[in-house]
Amino acid sequence: MTKKALIVGHTGQDGFYLTQLLESRNYQVYGLSSSATYVSDGSKFLQGNLLDTAYAESLIELIQPDELYYLAAVHQSSIEQNFDDLSFYKQTLDVNANAYLNVLNSLVKFAPACKVFYASSSHIFGGTSTQVQNEDTPVCPVSIYGVSKVLGMHFTELYRQKGLDASCGILYNHESPRRLSKFVSKKIVETAVKIYKKEADELVLGDLSASIDWGYAPDYMLAAHLIVNSGNPGNYVISSGHLYTVKDFVEAVFAYLNLNWQDYVRENKGIILKRSVTILKGDNSKLKSATNWSNSVDLKGMIAILIEAELKA
Repeated sequence: MTKKALIVGHTGQDGFYLTQLLESRNYQVYGLSSSATYVSDGSKFLQGNLLDTAYAESLIELIQPDELYYLAAVHQSSIEQNFDDLSFYKQTLDVNANAYLNVLNSLVKFAPACKVFYASSSHIFGGTSTQVQNEDTPVCPVSIYGVSKVLGMHFTELYRQKGLDASCGILYNHESPRRLSKFVSKKIVETAVKIYKKEADELVLGDLSASIDWGYAPDYMLAAHLIVNSGNPGNYVISSGHLYTVKDFVEAVFAYLNLNWQDYVRENKGIILKRSVTILKGDNSKLKSATNWSNSVDLKGMIAILIEAELKA
């Protein structure tokens, strides 16, 4: 019997790779974004807002998913406008937590056997003093995004107590060719390729010394699927387990293109509108023990994938 999966937030980077993975395993995949839903064979189109409780209930009752992945999120990067207004806070809480609450409640009513994955974030540890974080590290969010993800995790735990097989993945930075240009990894690769093609002559970055736990997005969506089917619902750190500086990333990108990064890269700390002194490095040992998951590529392998895709773009 074909399994059915509903992906909330299917149009983003993670939703794209998760859809590919599940379809390769013969799932019937339904995707829901802020504007519309689709089924992979194109036979159904639905529209609605998960903040509408009646709509959320009707959607779950109609689809009867075997697995549900909640990937939808509102999040801004460090070089975007510094959102401090109440409307942005409310929007973040609505998308990242309140709509998810409606989904969980609908599942209890209409599809209680459905297995659930909620995509949380390393931003829940935003102000931690712990050098390496795991599932037991106290949360310490310093942004509305981090706060909203903590709330989503609390909702998950609450409905796990009600009998749902519900898990949270605490995702660290993960990249792919589908990353948006506002993220530093994509900015570096895009600009380096333009320099290689002689379409640009400079790359300006905010902080070359920033340390980041970088992984590959398709690997992290495989982890999500493995968690859902592990038989052990809970919280799981999804990370590479390795730290690299932005300078390390830059050096590897320019070296792949046979360019000297120092000839083209300039640091300007003034372009960073939000700054964190916290170093976030994830301990993924629980995930590996429970699922036998591992990273398929290291940093240089991932960078090669990103650059080759950008060269063909």
